[in-house]
Amino acid sequence: MQKRSEQLLRKLKFVAEVKKNNYPNAESFARQLALFEDEEGQPFACSARTIARDIKELVEVHKAPLEYDPQNRGYYLRDRAWEFNCPVFEQDFVSMAMLGTRLSADLLPAPLQQQVDDAVAQLLATNSSDFFDLAMIESILCASGNKTSIDPVVFKKLFDAWRRKQMVELVYRNPKGEESTHRFEPHLIAFHKGAWYAKGYLYQTREMRIFAAQRIVSLRNGCASFETDKKLLADTKANGLFNYPKIEGIRLHCDAEIAFYIYEQQKVMKSDLQTQADGSLILGLRPTVEHDVMRWILAEAGRVQVLEPAWLREKVAAAGRAIAENNS
Repeated sequence: MQKRSEQLLRKLKFVAEVKKNNYPNAESFARQLALFEDEEGQPFACSARTIARDIKELVEVHKAPLEYDPQNRGYYLRDRAWEFNCPVFEQDFVSMAMLGTRLSADLLPAPLQQQVDDAVAQLLATNSSDFFDLAMIESILCASGNKTSIDPVVFKKLFDAWRRKQMVELVYRNPKGEESTHRFEPHLIAFHKGAWYAKGYLYQTREMRIFAAQRIVSLRNGCASFETDKKLLADTKANGLFNYPKIEGIRLHCDAEIAFYIYEQQKVMKSDLQTQADGSLILGLRPTVEHDVMRWILAEAGRVQVLEPAWLREKVAAAGRAIAENNS
């Protein structure tokens, strides 16, 4: 296993231990990794000094709000909502779809492709599922900031089926509580806005489906195999996981008090920015999904004004009136 891969996985497991309120420190976590090596046969043991360097990087590079608690002799998160934004856990889908062909390296932006490939692709090439044991799957679910309840056993079976390109038979419960059975080819597994999804086709068809992992009641691996559809991966990269229609020509006026974070996110948003004399911004968005921009505007509580299109401005105003009426 490469050094960067070992370090990434140590960080992942450390964050998971912190989020489970186990208060790990450098020495206790080093002992835990040594036990993990003995039980699983993985070259994972390291010194407490190495763990201390990992903790320092988590704070300085990944901006983890870690704090040492003298009473519990270990670390905790000052902000429980913090998510691990290392290269395989970025926010938006295009950089967040960490699982796809070779952990979705094909879907990631160019600067991240090599990092992900170097860190984890060789693990999949070994075709050994032992490394991705139940403890590691639980760590992934915890450290990724998952906002839904997923059975780790089900998730591991789904993960293994994707990695081995095997069809699965699953029982799915929709939002109405209705259950149905499907034979499904998981071509892509992705983390999107706080939840995990599997995207692919019903077995031996080209009927595309997206299943939310938390709604899979049970799953068993079938014996049939499939070839990953690269066109599906390319389409997902271009249009997003759900391929919602996007609005063009959105222009917004953003107050000066929120200009700082818009500047910070410009590398991802790639918007057309025009700075005004008072520090506010005129923002021209790239084609954007309607409900995404609506939620953002409403969340800013009046600090964003829609300039164009007029119909979106009226829709935001109507939503504001409804909020006022329901909370007056």
